[in-house]
Amino acid sequence: MTTLMASEYTAAPYRPVRFPERRPLVERRPDGTLMLSSASPPPDIAQNSFAAFVPEWAERRGDSPAFCERDSSGDWRTMSWRELWRQLQTVAACLLEMGLGQQRPLVLLSGNSIEQAVLLLAAEYVGIPAAPVSPAYSTLSKNFARLKGVLELVPPAAVFVQDAAAFERALAIDELAATPVIAVRNVQPSHHAWADLLAADMTPARVAAVAAAHAAIRESDTARVLFTSGSTGTPKGVPLAYSNLKAVAAYYADNLGWLRESQPVFLDWLPWHHGLGGVLNIGRSVQFGATHYIDDGRPLPGMIERTVRNLREVSPTVFTSVPSAWAVLAGELERDPMLARSLFANVQYLGYGGASLPTDVWHRIQRVAVDTIGKRIVFSTGLACTETSGMGTYCGWAATDLGNIGGPVPGSEVKLLPLEGGDGRYEIRMRGANVFAGYIGNAVLTAAAFDEEGYFRLGDAVRLANPEDPAAGLLFAGRVVEDFKLTNGTWVRTGAVRLGLLDLCAPLISDAVICGHDHEFLAALAWPNVAACRRLAPELAELDAAALVEHPVLVAALRERLGRHKGGGASRTIERLMLMAEPPSIDANEIAEKGYVNQAVTRARRAHLIEQLYHTEPAAHIACAR
Repeated sequence: MTTLMASEYTAAPYRPVRFPERRPLVERRPDGTLMLSSASPPPDIAQNSFAAFVPEWAERRGDSPAFCERDSSGDWRTMSWRELWRQLQTVAACLLEMGLGQQRPLVLLSGNSIEQAVLLLAAEYVGIPAAPVSPAYSTLSKNFARLKGVLELVPPAAVFVQDAAAFERALAIDELAATPVIAVRNVQPSHHAWADLLAADMTPARVAAVAAAHAAIRESDTARVLFTSGSTGTPKGVPLAYSNLKAVAAYYADNLGWLRESQPVFLDWLPWHHGLGGVLNIGRSVQFGATHYIDDGRPLPGMIERTVRNLREVSPTVFTSVPSAWAVLAGELERDPMLARSLFANVQYLGYGGASLPTDVWHRIQRVAVDTIGKRIVFSTGLACTETSGMGTYCGWAATDLGNIGGPVPGSEVKLLPLEGGDGRYEIRMRGANVFAGYIGNAVLTAAAFDEEGYFRLGDAVRLANPEDPAAGLLFAGRVVEDFKLTNGTWVRTGAVRLGLLDLCAPLISDAVICGHDHEFLAALAWPNVAACRRLAPELAELDAAALVEHPVLVAALRERLGRHKGGGASRTIERLMLMAEPPSIDANEIAEKGYVNQAVTRARRAHLIEQLYHTEPAAHIACAR
């Protein structure tokens, strides 16, 4: 593949995207607070949820595929829109007959699958709250503490598993001993077999029951319960009402209405127990009658290869992932012209979420796009969280500054409160029909989450891209709770320092944790990009991660990079860097499944490594700027 000079690819035009132009309404208060909202109201739509769009697409695109996933032989198995509608109604009728309802929810323990898509949509269609849970809570945990915490918040009337054998230990805990189980594979005699649910005869009485349950849904009813752990690891239950899902669907109708014109194609791995995957991405596929390919890959060694394989076969209309995945895909795209041709053939725009995208990764992907199709591709992102139903701000233009999260979308209101430090940062809060009402069973936490005007406190910081023009968008400026002070009293903006380090050391590190609490200078723990590190020198090509992180050639390369960044001040300059072979632990809450590294938890768990960073005479495997 030809390598273009920066002046060549940065001059290339962008592939046009049909996002509507927006300008925010701005109120400036005397105390410096800014109030932003969209000048365009959200459209009024008839559907009260994403499931309510299924009948239309069953009629209009009946035989075209709705969902696809790999089977045990590696081939794609598909479900048409007509079959999805049939199964949705049949499963919904069975759930109602099992006694599920607003006060008797459904808990899903396993991950994304066609069956889980049917079940989520069936429950949503008839007013049954569905609570998808991270499979790690049931399969990786030794004491099931998080799973038990979830079940305490949402006592299930039934649980779903794809494979009963894989969840045997979890299903045996006391909290689930008497709970009905719906299983697809390795079904036990006491379980409800998925095949039996699908074989149920849709009698007139069942058809009427489904229709009545759907008609009885109120906007205040709970449609979905998602769980977020924060820094403590204790699950917090976030109930999303039908009004929340309708707000997201209304925003989509306004922002992505053009996707209705021809059947879009999506490939997505993001888990459905998170807001980005489980509300935005699956909701978008259903609302616009798409073909949704379930990606069995992950942004992890040994699993990202599956995503690469899938992208060679599927040319998506939109492709969204997390920055850690984009970092790996950049290298794959540079080496594999076939992969690049498939990804860029039809993609209208690319998206990322969960963390900020390093500048180096953006440049590398744009270079390959221009070399492949002669155009750059817009990278879009926004700022939201589980509690805001994945909706808040969005940047739908080709921003020159990475990290631009745009402005409030129709239906969302933003409050910006000036932060101390004098560096133009604001704490961002949100209000709107997309924002949840409060945490399950935790009035104290709910009260602390909202301010006196009803705005939800996200805990994030932003800057104005242009202080004179809020329409230019907001720049993500890190987590407020992650910032800290050095011993000289200087504030460290952790998010900005982390991104700067990733760019400085690209492509050798994949992520980093910034250290320096109660110290005079900054240091960092980081994880190697193993593939990139192995390419650094022939003697590294066959080494495993444990050997790589201490190899003098790699340490010297990192030392040289750290030495380039001087004169930035103690609060912005990393003086020492140690690579870690042990990946971030999901079970220890160091990393979320969407790729966000929890800085505080990782520092606490790896405090012994931080001690080594600050030894008077650091070890040879620690890269030092001087």
